[in-house]
Amino acid sequence: MPKLTLSVRIAAGSILVLSFAHILFWFTLAINARSEVSGSYPYNLLSPVAFAFSAAGLFGVAVAIGILFARNWARIGALVIAALVAFFCAFGFLALVMLSFGVLSLGLGIEIPQKSDLLRSCIVYSLSFALAVWWIFLLSRKSVAAQFVGSQPIEVSAASARKSACPPPIALLAWLMIVSAALSAISWPLVFGRIPAMLFVRVYPIQTSQWIWAANIFLFLLCGVGLLKLYRWSYDATILLHVFWTVSLFFSQLSPNYPGYIRECLLALEFPSTINDPTAFVFPYWLTAILSVVPTFLLVVGLFYYRRGFLKAVQDSRHPSS
Repeated sequence: MPKLTLSVRIAAGSILVLSFAHILFWFTLAINARSEVSGSYPYNLLSPVAFAFSAAGLFGVAVAIGILFARNWARIGALVIAALVAFFCAFGFLALVMLSFGVLSLGLGIEIPQKSDLLRSCIVYSLSFALAVWWIFLLSRKSVAAQFVGSQPIEVSAASARKSACPPPIALLAWLMIVSAALSAISWPLVFGRIPAMLFVRVYPIQTSQWIWAANIFLFLLCGVGLLKLYRWSYDATILLHVFWTVSLFFSQLSPNYPGYIRECLLALEFPSTINDPTAFVFPYWLTAILSVVPTFLLVVGLFYYRRGFLKAVQDSRHPSS
C-alpha cells in the first residue's frame, strides 16, 4: 500500500465510516418506508428514492479505498463529496436556525421539534460541515496532491508533469456540473418533466419548459466535460451559464408571480392537498433571493481568479514542452 501521511489516512477512514453510515441510514429508511408509508403518490416514491440514496454511498466507499491506494481520481472524488456535504450541511444548519427563531415556517402540518432537538441537529450539521471543510483544505494542498502523483514511477511522474491538466478547483467544479446534470436527468420523470420553468419574471408552458430544462442539463454536461478536456470556450460558457441562472432566479424570487409559480410547481408534483399554504414552508422570498446570489457570486469570483491558470493549461496542452 502506498505511503501516505497520517492525516490523509484519517481523512480516508472518516469518509469510509461516514459512507457506511450513510448507506445504513438510507437503507433502513427505505425498508421502513416500504412497510409503513402510504402507497399513494408521492409517498410511494420514498422507498425507491431512499434505496437510490443508499446506493449512492457506495461511491464514498470506493473513493475512500481509492485514497488509501493513492489514486488521484479518488482525491478529486473526495473533493466533490466534501463540497456537496459542506453545501447541504450549511443549508441545513441555516434552515434549522431560522426554524428555531420562527423565521421559517413549515406549513405542512408537521410539528416543529423542540429547540433542544434542533440544537442537537445543528451541532451534527456543524461538525459535518467542519469535517467537509477539513477534507477540502487537506486534499487541495500541493504536498498532499504530490503523495498521489509521487506513488508512480519516476519516469511516469516526469511525463505527467509535462502533461497539462485542469486546475484542481476547476476540475472539482467540472465534476460537480457533470454530477448535477446526471442527477437532473435521472430525476426528469419525477421533477423536471413535470414542473414549469420560470425565467426572470415569466413562467413558461410545460412543453416549452421541458426544452429549457433539457437544454440546461445538456449545457451543464457539455461545460463540465469541456472544462476537463481543457476547451477554452467552456470556461467562458460556464461563467455565462451560472450568471444567467443566478440573475434570472434573483429577479424571479422578487417577482410578484413567484408565489404563484411555487404553488404551480407543487400542484404539478401532486403535493398532498392537506397543505394549507403550499408556499409557507419556503424561506422568505427576499432572503432566498439574497442567499441564491451569494454562493454563485463567490463561484464566479473564483472562476475569474483561476482563469489565468486554466488558460495556461489550455495553452500548454496545445503546445506541450519537449
